[in-house]
Amino acid sequence: MKQHLRFDSSVEYFAAGSKAREVLDEFHEDFGNDTYHVVLIAGDVFSPDFLDRLRVLHGELERFDFDLGTADEPEAEHEQQDEWGEDAWDDGDDEWGGSGDGSLIEEVVSLINVRQTVFEGGAVQVRGLLEGGTPPVSELPAVKAQVLGDPTLSGYVVSDDGDHAIITLRTNAVDFEGRSAIYRALKDQVRSHDAPGFEVRVTGMPALNAELVTTMQADMRRLVAGAFLVMSIVLGWLFRRAVGVIAPLCVVAMAAIWTLGSMAATGTPVTLLTNIVPAFLACVGLGDSIHVLAVFRDERARGLEQREAIVSAIGSTGMPLLFTTLTTMVGLLSFRFAKMDAIAEMGSFAAFGVGVALILSVTFLPIALSMTRSGSLAGASQDGERERDWIDALLRRATSLSAGRGPFPVLGGGLLVVIVAAIGISRMDVYHNPVDWLPVDYPARMALESLDTEVGGTAQVNVVLEAEGERGLRDRELLLGLERLEAHIRDFEHPDSGERIVTGTNSLLDIVKETNRALHGGDPAAYAIPDTQRGVSDALLLFESAAPRDLRRLATADLAKSHMTVRIRWMDATSYEPFTAWIDQGIRDNLGGLAEARPTGSVYELVTTVGGLIGDLLRSFGAALVSVTLMMVLLLRSPTLGFISMIPNLVPVALVMGFMGFAAIPLDLTNLLIASIVIGVAVDNTVHYMFQWKAAWTTGAGTEGGIHHALDHAGRALVGTGLILALGFGVYLLSSMLNIRRFGMLVGSACVFALFTNLVFAPALLRLMYGRSTTPEGS
Repeated sequence: MKQHLRFDSSVEYFAAGSKAREVLDEFHEDFGNDTYHVVLIAGDVFSPDFLDRLRVLHGELERFDFDLGTADEPEAEHEQQDEWGEDAWDDGDDEWGGSGDGSLIEEVVSLINVRQTVFEGGAVQVRGLLEGGTPPVSELPAVKAQVLGDPTLSGYVVSDDGDHAIITLRTNAVDFEGRSAIYRALKDQVRSHDAPGFEVRVTGMPALNAELVTTMQADMRRLVAGAFLVMSIVLGWLFRRAVGVIAPLCVVAMAAIWTLGSMAATGTPVTLLTNIVPAFLACVGLGDSIHVLAVFRDERARGLEQREAIVSAIGSTGMPLLFTTLTTMVGLLSFRFAKMDAIAEMGSFAAFGVGVALILSVTFLPIALSMTRSGSLAGASQDGERERDWIDALLRRATSLSAGRGPFPVLGGGLLVVIVAAIGISRMDVYHNPVDWLPVDYPARMALESLDTEVGGTAQVNVVLEAEGERGLRDRELLLGLERLEAHIRDFEHPDSGERIVTGTNSLLDIVKETNRALHGGDPAAYAIPDTQRGVSDALLLFESAAPRDLRRLATADLAKSHMTVRIRWMDATSYEPFTAWIDQGIRDNLGGLAEARPTGSVYELVTTVGGLIGDLLRSFGAALVSVTLMMVLLLRSPTLGFISMIPNLVPVALVMGFMGFAAIPLDLTNLLIASIVIGVAVDNTVHYMFQWKAAWTTGAGTEGGIHHALDHAGRALVGTGLILALGFGVYLLSSMLNIRRFGMLVGSACVFALFTNLVFAPALLRLMYGRSTTPEGS
């Protein structure tokens, strides 16, 4: 079967084996999809013209159907309805929230058809509020007062001030791509209705997710092209030959293609986390290629023939390349310890890509070099000596910092820098809010913020209830406990802001209370749970007879299971932690022994997921640190040298994390893996430096001779890699999205920090531990 690369930049993440995920799957099975598309309309809601337009749009959306097979056609044509005519209105389903004629839309709810339960003709009737037509102008003030005074309507289908109306669409359960396609089709569908006094916007969580994908893809295409251009310029300046530019970029591009192809073949989507894999492969692939090219260039400058220079370059760098790849792969595979599937997938496929980059670096690159006409890079002087430039001056200067006065001033300064970085790390916050990634004037962000501000309830939590008594949900004591829980949830005030973030609830209580009010002639005081058990049973029986489908949306057929939906204002994920704890406490206090209540939903699980970011980071980084250290000991065949080599790897991690703390850059799901990039860049540099130093030391060159040998054989490659990656990822600062700008800044900073620690701290540590001895311990 033909496979295509899929994108899923949903902000909804669930941990592997998550209980909340299991409960949400159970919710979908029992009650259907919990994802809603929202159409927000601004204007004078309770005016005849607005209500007529709302009626026509509502009718179109009830008949709206969309072939998901055209998901790759964002501007697909849709059949338009007769504008403003009576035939443009179709009652669709006789019951509230009918799905219309199409199979895609399960429910459409607005001011037109929002449920009203009345007692007429000796029976309970359930009908839409305005399904009979737009009321006369003289009656509209009374309708407005009725709607705005009803807490089940105000903040649900209309804003509290009557300046915004919303149409909520619930679709069949579809995947991320399907939701995004529906969103694009809805935008196309409602575009013709947008007019002064009737400003229409499609919003909600599917809209946010789709816009994040669209914006990120557009940004990444432009920025990756810009980064490749900058990298090409720097590569051209360093090696001054076409092969020195094209070959490394081909290695990176092919490694990324193989990795993304493997994701497509296995049906693994590109997420906000795996989206950084190509950038990570650029760090690794370019580093490998530059080391090979630098040694080849130097060997040609010393007079070796083209073939011998290629063999010497691969022979000199082959073992370090193998170990840098293995250490990086081990570090990435450590993310298998993370709780989230997306993190584990990122580690697995990035490790695969790193392996591919190594294979291409030792196979494709030599072939490319062998096909060059000149057979050299950057040329050589007539006497066979490589030309000296500012890079050599920089290397000599960095190395000499710990030579004259000894290593203690350099290491002391390094210790001070690490202490300062630790202070910054202590200031780091965990904060995940995808809305903040978009520009403040971006239409999708403005629409979502308007929905949250004017109407409320952009996010939601579902509480799945399973009755424990014989009466099931008919038990009056259970309903009273549920009423107390609802009041407890509505009373929540955020401890930081003092704001009430709950904007509404929807549960079986609404049906019972509506029916009881209808049986008492619409008396507002009767909007309550009946006084007797018989009254509760009768209310549910009468409502079920009038609108069985409506009841099924809130309870199973045997009335054993139900759910409560809580609408809440949008905040960052960590700010919901007190609220989820408040819900858990309310369940324990009010439903103990009456029902099993299990909260779920994307918001509820995101709190747990984001709250566990630090734990995931520490577990994964700890596993990577132990594994990489053991591999460094194995490569260098010296425990002392292996442990020393890890210090230049850890300092850049501390510097980047400290920088995040001082710069108020929070830890979220998009920069969680920055540490893996830092350790990947630093380890690669350290392996090449220490391997070359050890190779010279074992021949009796001594500490200083080994340092000079390492600089000659790896120093220029370290500077070239750091320069190329820092400038290349600096292009990301031009992104329109905040998270991408942060990513580029952090990766660029990591490259600079890694170069600094390897050129300054590594020589100082070697001089401190080995002095001028000529025989390495463990050799």
